[in-house]
Amino acid sequence: MISVQLPNGRQYEFRHAVFDFNGTLAEEGRISEDVRRLLVELSATIQVSVITADTFGLARQALADLPGVELIILEPGQDGTEKARYVQTWGSEHTVVIGNGVNDQPMFFIAGLRICVLGPEGAGACLLSLANVVVQSPVEAIKLLLQPQRLIATLRS
Repeated sequence: MISVQLPNGRQYEFRHAVFDFNGTLAEEGRISEDVRRLLVELSATIQVSVITADTFGLARQALADLPGVELIILEPGQDGTEKARYVQTWGSEHTVVIGNGVNDQPMFFIAGLRICVLGPEGAGACLLSLANVVVQSPVEAIKLLLQPQRLIATLRS
């Protein structure tokens, strides 16, 4: 579990991290070794799931050998409402979501903490107003969770 106590008394307790794949963890379907290493490190602390439509068809290969990282590939025709359904099932208040695309919006509406990755593939403008934190890379997003005291300066009121 990841616990963050803000100075204003707000307490966050996260048990699950849900990542989008393309544009969030991966660029053009490819994931860096740093991101792979950090995902495994994070999975020792919190349940890690990657939910993706897998636009480039490379998610299974990229994440296959990462212990503790669950991959969920959406069926054709499924959209962001399916991502939100998973978040709700796992407990939205105790879930942090990390994404960049318009199809991440439904899970951003309900999650306890929302991190938008504004990387080389851009981000849906709708996520910027829903995000609690915006970062430039997946490495930065994962490090926020691995070192949660970094969140205090950004989230304090």
